[in-house]
Amino acid sequence: MKILLPAFLSLICFNGLLFSQQSIQRDSTVLKKIESLEEFEKKSSRLKITGWAQAQFQLTDSLGAKTFDGGDFASNSNNRFMIRRGRVKFTYTHDLVQAVLQLNATERGVNLVEIFGKITDPWTKSFSFTMGVMNRPYGFEIQQSSSDRETPERARFTQVLLPNERDLGAMISFQPVKESKLFGLKIDAGLYNGVGIAVPGTTSLNGAGIVDFDKYKDFIGRVHYKKAFKNDKYTLGIGISHYNGGVLYQNNRVYNEITTNSSGIMTWNMRDTTSGVLFKGGKSPRIYFGGDIQFSLKSILGTTTLRGEYITGTQTGTVDENKSPGALPSKADSYQRSFNGGYVYFIQRIWKSKHEIALKYEWYDPNSKISSSDMVIGSTFTKAELKYSMIGLGYNFYLNEHVKFMAYYNLVKNETATGIVGFGKDLNDNVLTLRIQYRF
Repeated sequence: MKILLPAFLSLICFNGLLFSQQSIQRDSTVLKKIESLEEFEKKSSRLKITGWAQAQFQLTDSLGAKTFDGGDFASNSNNRFMIRRGRVKFTYTHDLVQAVLQLNATERGVNLVEIFGKITDPWTKSFSFTMGVMNRPYGFEIQQSSSDRETPERARFTQVLLPNERDLGAMISFQPVKESKLFGLKIDAGLYNGVGIAVPGTTSLNGAGIVDFDKYKDFIGRVHYKKAFKNDKYTLGIGISHYNGGVLYQNNRVYNEITTNSSGIMTWNMRDTTSGVLFKGGKSPRIYFGGDIQFSLKSILGTTTLRGEYITGTQTGTVDENKSPGALPSKADSYQRSFNGGYVYFIQRIWKSKHEIALKYEWYDPNSKISSSDMVIGSTFTKAELKYSMIGLGYNFYLNEHVKFMAYYNLVKNETATGIVGFGKDLNDNVLTLRIQYRF
């Protein structure tokens, strides 16, 4: 018995020690799992996933209408269902570094919208450097998300001069922190390829996408200041923008003058190169100057918003196209046109309800040096010179923070010209858009 007792006590102690070690091992394993979960949660909290889908029905006045309201209609169609935008955006933020990837998926295909990295300086936290595919820092409408915009599409001049809003490049920004006296100011300046990005079914970029086709880079800069007054009762924003770029001259045939011939008809005149001035290999200008203003007022009637933007400058195109190219133009002769364009918004939220009305007037004149009376038989002008003006009437209903209903009618009027085939009268290309937007 004296022998068995110590043995029994030793066995108990051994088992206790064994169980204690197993307990420690289990605790260690659980602790590691907890630490792994905490690390995963920490990383997950840095990732933000947002997006929206815009499903819509559209009706236009004629079969195969050419339009900037989501792209041209099929040749035998005057109505359509479509997913205008199907966006998913991933934003990963860690300290002073941010990475963004945004994709667009519709029935027409899947395309890249954004992919860029942004680094903010650790000292003032006011300067940042961004590189990748991003919004061009020009004007107000480009900066405003399509999920927030009160109308279906951006202005025609934006789609012509800066198609698909985004480009591949690098940008430096200055945006003071809230504690600074300069808070509200933002300055952006960057260099870009100048060719934009491709969106299947809505724009014609000849498949070039974001592939640059010449040695030149385009400069884009914007200065914007926004300030709220009287506890956000009034808000005022004002900005100026500049674009300085160009397109490669493919030959020495350059048309940048408009003259009157012996018959008294205005025509394009090719620049004289006999003096030894050679253009080939140089840069034909795309130079834009713009200004924008935004004002909102909160009152008993609801929130009233007024916006305006104006742009002017020189645009290089071809004989029958004034759109910024996404690939080297197949027609090599360069046509340099002076242009202007702009828009005015009036937006009224009705009291504190979920209802909103929106009115928009816009225009784009690709050749401001001539008028419709100059585009007669015998002139060398084409459809690329025609001015367009639009009046849009819209209604929005915000069901909740995730769902928005939109009804918008766009009355499109083109300049008429007897000397341009097919444009002797106003085209039947007004568009009605009925849209539901789902946002998360």
